[in-house]
Amino acid sequence: MSVVVLRQTLRQVRHAIGALALGVGVFFYLILFASASFTKDAPNVPFLQSPPKAMTAFLGGSADFFHPDGWLSLGMTHPVVLALLTSSALLVAAGSVATEVERGTIDLVLVRPVGRLRFLAAKAVASIVAVTAAEAGGLAAVLIARETIGQVAGLPMTSVLRAFAGSWLLFVGVAMLGVLVSAASSLRGRAIGITVGIVVAWFFLNFIALLIDGISPLRYASPFHYFRPVDLLAGTAPAGDLLVLVSIPLIAAVAAGLRFTHRDLTR
Repeated sequence: MSVVVLRQTLRQVRHAIGALALGVGVFFYLILFASASFTKDAPNVPFLQSPPKAMTAFLGGSADFFHPDGWLSLGMTHPVVLALLTSSALLVAAGSVATEVERGTIDLVLVRPVGRLRFLAAKAVASIVAVTAAEAGGLAAVLIARETIGQVAGLPMTSVLRAFAGSWLLFVGVAMLGVLVSAASSLRGRAIGITVGIVVAWFFLNFIALLIDGISPLRYASPFHYFRPVDLLAGTAPAGDLLVLVSIPLIAAVAAGLRFTHRDLTR
């Protein structure tokens, strides 16, 4: 890995990383702050006692408005959080190679004693750092909420860490997908569009499969199916789900390395 490329890349996106981490943190805190009032009133609201199937499917298969861990799970599958974390995953990844090819600077970069794999590895690590910073922003917000919001104080720390670890694995997988698509692309906009399209397709595939019983097996084709915060918080997540979340970034990273090393950079 090229430390110079890593350092330069992180320097270029440091402000965006900070803004995304802050955004994730603020949203998580607001979700848990809202839960303080809802957990008191939810038992008296029939809609919250039995939410529509479309709502539970949209939130990843569960919607618990009675307990703080249910609200944390809701926050982790909320479209706003998913959008912010996807942005952090693709901040560096989607343009890691495509941007340099589009600008015509890739030959200048690689003519130095860097090498293709070292260059790509630095971009991949920078992408992981961006995801880690965004997840750390959310985790910090939950820790602050545990100290400042009475109803949230009972959230077990080990459960919170498990849930954020699962989220981190999912979005590192998205980041490595972005690196793979970028390694095969010559335009940054195209790389971003393709990667975002794949992530959105994954999300809605899981949503539709949870909503319509007849096509429920299709949910296994979406990585979002294997990230279930409810199970992670309860400590009942199947080992197979975690294995899938670990394998996605590994496979994508290897595929990106193979594609980039054998690619004709003139096209």
